[in-house]
Amino acid sequence: MTAGPLALGESSTIRLRDADLRVYQTGPADGPPVVLLHGFLTSAVTWRDVHPGLARRHRVVLVDLPGCGGSPAPRARDWTAARAAGLLVELFDALGLAAPAVVGSQMGGSLAAWLAALHPGRVSRLVVMAAGALGEGAANLGLYRALAAPVAGPLLAALFPYRPFAEKWAAAHGPGFVPDPAVVRGYHRQLRRRGAVMARFGLGVRLSYGEDFDALAGPLDGLAIPALLLFGAEDRLVPPSTGHRFAELIPGSRLVLLPGCGDFPQEEAPAAVVAALTDFLTGNE
Repeated sequence: MTAGPLALGESSTIRLRDADLRVYQTGPADGPPVVLLHGFLTSAVTWRDVHPGLARRHRVVLVDLPGCGGSPAPRARDWTAARAAGLLVELFDALGLAAPAVVGSQMGGSLAAWLAALHPGRVSRLVVMAAGALGEGAANLGLYRALAAPVAGPLLAALFPYRPFAEKWAAAHGPGFVPDPAVVRGYHRQLRRRGAVMARFGLGVRLSYGEDFDALAGPLDGLAIPALLLFGAEDRLVPPSTGHRFAELIPGSRLVLLPGCGDFPQEEAPAAVVAALTDFLTGNE
């Protein structure tokens, strides 16, 4: 294992059937395990201000999803949310994780919910953040399709200019929040190098939601796993109504709307996220 970027933890690449995944581990090895999953066009770097607070007590495992961050392009080409959930179960087996707590934001939050719905015995606690699997206010499906196109996609990604990328990125955050320019440039470089690969994976997951965002509702309905739902009160991409829909389907779940926050709670309000996660994961909420 080697040191990961931005001090994310000790990194290693785990070879699995359909894809190899870069993971970063930090915190006590015998601590209660928690797995962090990122969203579309980002990487484990999105948790840079959250994982240190969790690592005081927990074994924290940060995952770069297929084609993102340090994970290479996956061997499998046809992805669905169910297939991605199966990949995560295989990863848990490889890491000796029987039933970790799973925290996901954006696409990672949707995957965490799918994982819990399809493999409830493998998730001890579930945290869903800004996840659009049950509804999006401003769909990114056109961008997914364009970047995933076999010939034009890689060219579009490679030529995507920084300024419009940065403007769209800023617009996904809450009013008045200014994303770290260095981080935005890092995400932009990743888009230009690997946007088509990330989009093919992301599009398969996104299409699994269903045209009316109803595909997950049945499997998720009545889920008997402790669940925390964190959504931005000012999220223009995934509105608070989606958080309420998750809450209606998962009995006993707790919905928290973060004031002034947009689609990136872990980057916009890391202290509030760490506090909410710590209380939830330790059973003190």
